[in-house]
Amino acid sequence: MDEATAERALSLIDVDYEELPPVTSLDEALAAGAPLVHDAAASGGELMGQRYETPKEFSGSNLCYRFSYAKGDVDAGFDKADHVFEDAFTFPRVQHFSMEPHATVASVDGDHITLWAATQEPFTLREHLAEIFRMPLNKIRVIVPYVGGGYGGKLAVKTEPLAVALSSKAKRPVRLAHTIEESFRTVTRHPARVTIKTGVTKDGKLVARQCLIHMETGAYADAGPRVTQKAGYRCFGPYRLPHMKVDAYTVYTNTVPAGAYRGFGTLQVTWAYESQMDIIAERLGIDPLEFRVKNLLEKGELYTPGDTPVDCDLKAGLLRVAKEIGWSVKSKAPGPGKSSGKGLAVCMKDGGGTYKVSSAAVKMNADGSVVLLTGTVEVGQGARTALSQIVAEELGIPYAAVTVAQLDTDVTPYDVNTNASSSTVVMGLSVQRAAQDLKGQLLRHAASILKTESERLRLAAGQIAGDQGQILSFAELMHKVFLSRSGEMIGRGAYQSIKSPEAALGSPTNFWEISWGGAEVEVDRDTGEIKLLKYVSLADVGKAIHPVLCEGQDEGGVMNAIGHTLLEEMVYKDGQLLNPNLVDYRVPTFEHVPHEFETVLVESQNGPGPFGAKGTGEGGLLPVASAIANALYRATGLRLYELPLTPEKVWRGLRKGEK
Repeated sequence: MDEATAERALSLIDVDYEELPPVTSLDEALAAGAPLVHDAAASGGELMGQRYETPKEFSGSNLCYRFSYAKGDVDAGFDKADHVFEDAFTFPRVQHFSMEPHATVASVDGDHITLWAATQEPFTLREHLAEIFRMPLNKIRVIVPYVGGGYGGKLAVKTEPLAVALSSKAKRPVRLAHTIEESFRTVTRHPARVTIKTGVTKDGKLVARQCLIHMETGAYADAGPRVTQKAGYRCFGPYRLPHMKVDAYTVYTNTVPAGAYRGFGTLQVTWAYESQMDIIAERLGIDPLEFRVKNLLEKGELYTPGDTPVDCDLKAGLLRVAKEIGWSVKSKAPGPGKSSGKGLAVCMKDGGGTYKVSSAAVKMNADGSVVLLTGTVEVGQGARTALSQIVAEELGIPYAAVTVAQLDTDVTPYDVNTNASSSTVVMGLSVQRAAQDLKGQLLRHAASILKTESERLRLAAGQIAGDQGQILSFAELMHKVFLSRSGEMIGRGAYQSIKSPEAALGSPTNFWEISWGGAEVEVDRDTGEIKLLKYVSLADVGKAIHPVLCEGQDEGGVMNAIGHTLLEEMVYKDGQLLNPNLVDYRVPTFEHVPHEFETVLVESQNGPGPFGAKGTGEGGLLPVASAIANALYRATGLRLYELPLTPEKVWRGLRKGEK
């Protein structure tokens, strides 16, 4: 059946709907007596094998899940503070808009399911399908080709089970490919409201912080509880706070489900806490840079008890980005009717995923060629390139000598998913260990053949060299080991996170993903338009395995965040989504690239990954909104609490200020 025939068939179906009162915003969903999106039996959802149950006391409400955390005594902390500031910030509903929409091909053949899917977690998808269709894992095969972008929108189950069910019914392969509008109606980032209360001494020392967070998860939980948990845990920022408390809630509404999106709950809270840092500094009469430096955590300090200590110099990074943006230098005088200003932000998130399990294999063929088998999905982040480089470095072979096998759950070693900036660290360690395992096998065989000790041999240029001038190519070694031109050697490696009851989230973070941002803006007072004159992003990458890819990831992240900062917002009216398309929904284009745009990679070899690497890709987004909003304030005196910072909002704010 082609699409036109299917559309004609749909037009022949008559459906009578009973229209119920919808709730399409946080305020509507939380109001007393609000219509319920689900009955009391609705579950809080499941993600990566962990269930998030709806608390019993939420029965009869639209609350789905709650995350709470406290350290110290927050009430006592506020009593000690000389000043207490409380502000509320809202974050818009935005769409991932990957270049490739959600797409699946399913083929059911007897008791076997084969799926070609645009997914970021093929192994977890396989587990869900096994549960849905009550089949063992070995009867389900998921193949993943190159994926045209994900940003978290292709995590968890979407429409893949529907393709399987249709194929089973039709007795032939079925392809389900979304239109842009259908992808808009499949998954979004969580809209949020963050109320943040901070106590501070008169000399600018932070004493206490309390946050109330509401994350709007749409009609279904998807990853909502997990995103809420992360938002709640990350809301305190990279600052020394003796007393802290947070209550974060997931809220159902009759809107598109919200799930994982690049940053995973962090963007909503960094927007709030870094905006408020400038508010506090201004009211205390302290330079925002000085205020931050006074309160930043030191390297080696704990964010919370039981978690990984801070692994980089936060102050040095902030001072560096301030220097790069010209913080102490007054902006050039803009033209008539225009104002300019600069803003800073520093943000951090626990990186690499809370709990990760991954494995990899490196195979050497009889001719000495190498194949890497990895469960990391290539979604445009360059994972195949970086992981191949790690193999090449360990085996002493050219990068071009490594081939990456297509991801196929029937043959590829297990990886829980591709998310959380984890590929280079978590899968990178698995790949490195697999390459080292293979390297050890090669050296042991070579030592036996060359009648020497393996410690006196080294791998270089695709061959094994001894300290007495012996040379043995990989192909020759394989031939001597297997006594023919056949056989293969396979190295295996794995990684598993540590679980700890002392850690707030059950496991200490694999690393801290930290980023600093500096923005210089020009504001047209007559139109409200904000132009980015300059943006500087500082990324703590530990060790850049591929510097160009790292810069591309960081710059892409900044551009992604410029979208929700200045342009993007999904709009509902009377229960209907008004702009699920690229005519009414705007994303950044080349005209929104900052006039001066710089990414600085901080390489301190401080990461747990191969050669000291850390993950990157999400960090670049974190400071953007607050840095631009802070620059807007310093340019005009206008403080906005709601994203995006559209010309209309700026214009109205300026007119209101004039009155």
